Amino acid sequence: MPGVKRAAAACFPWREAWPGPARTDDGHAWTTGDCWLYCRRAGVRVLWVGSVHTPAATGDLYACGVCIAEIASRVRTQVIARDTAV
Repeated sequence: MPGVKRAAAACFPWREAWPGPARTDDGHAWTTGDCWLYCRRAGVRVLWVGSVHTPAATGDLYACGVCIAEIASRVRTQVIARDTAV
């Protein structure tokens, strides 16, 4: 968000030891269903990752382990780039 001041992740010890993304059967509430993200596979192990808000409705977003790992990688890249620019 432009104009929002954030603390640099470099100040936090977890930056170098970034936790791994959720994995199937790791104790989270995985279920079998459809991945709503990049791969769009059906009948795979998925995890609820949040709500999706559209102009007409709100729904539950589910993703498989591979797609969750991709999102985690992109977020880490964004955080490091943002903090490097500070």
